[in-house]
Amino acid sequence: MYCLNKLKEKLKEDKVAAFLITNEINIRYVTGFTGSESILLITQKDDYLFTDFRYLEQAKQDVPWIRIVERKVSLIKTICRKLMRLTIKKLYVESLYLTFNQYNEIKNNVKGVYIIPTQGIIEKYRKRKTHEEIKKIQTAIDIAEKAYNGIRKIIRVGVSEKNLADILEFEIRKQGGEKSSFEIICAAGAHASQPHARTTGRKIQDEDAILIDWGACFQFYNSDLTRISFIDRISPKFKKIYQIVLDAQSFAIDSVKPGRMAKDIDYEARNYITKKGFGKYFGHGLGHGIGLAVHEGPTINAKNKEILEEGMVFTIEPGIYIPGWGGIRIEDIVLVTPHGCNVLSHIPKKLTELLT
Repeated sequence: MYCLNKLKEKLKEDKVAAFLITNEINIRYVTGFTGSESILLITQKDDYLFTDFRYLEQAKQDVPWIRIVERKVSLIKTICRKLMRLTIKKLYVESLYLTFNQYNEIKNNVKGVYIIPTQGIIEKYRKRKTHEEIKKIQTAIDIAEKAYNGIRKIIRVGVSEKNLADILEFEIRKQGGEKSSFEIICAAGAHASQPHARTTGRKIQDEDAILIDWGACFQFYNSDLTRISFIDRISPKFKKIYQIVLDAQSFAIDSVKPGRMAKDIDYEARNYITKKGFGKYFGHGLGHGIGLAVHEGPTINAKNKEILEEGMVFTIEPGIYIPGWGGIRIEDIVLVTPHGCNVLSHIPKKLTELLT
């Protein structure tokens, strides 16, 4: 309710009659509604959730304080009728999520309405997690870690990437996860040079390094982790590059604290990898916020000047990817605390702990 109250305050301050929220995750964050195919209208006085028959009972259970409007025609036409009845003259919309068709429907059918595009109003609140949100993210991490530990014993020569991913998905559900947070990445050998490799039927071979990027979803909150496993032995080249990535991550984690810019955290890892001669093989940002969405604010990259605040939760995931050879990424989740950060994930990552 905190965010909802803040949005109502903003409407009054800005002298705007209503806010139309079309992003499903933002609707869930503001209201707690767990369904989909719905749109939320916030006014200075009342709030309306527009949905269809499939979600009526669910909506009444989830958000009994909101006026539930069942659509009889299309969802956007039902909303237009409500906007006209309420004589809305100024309307905030989410410009990144309102479709062109929805925009035209409102513009052409609601006389006198002034549509005001906005970005990031709700996402600003989502960046700093509440104690309850942190607990859910931690549970999602714990589930993911238990699931990974459950498959380590079957990472061996002859097992395919797809088999590993399928079993890991099963383990996530077995440990209490609702689902995998995203399509699991399991890439062995040279295939791991693709940061977001598509899992295939390729079978693990001797001396392969296996990159696994996975996460669990718990009560709509997500985790996102990456680890490397080795078969039989670790070659000198892998040892060298792995240690560079691990050290880069450590430097970045140690630099996290309130008041620092996001780009400064990225710099700590990127500068170290560059000094070691592998800068051109680290082509993505260092991390991203995580919560109701797998990728949300804050973005940790070389350009983001956003100031870190206590309660932010994000990944730190440096990597080195060499075409024809393979790739190494190590990913953990951190929580910004008053004087630094806590690492919320605890899967072993020292070289001596990686042989399966």
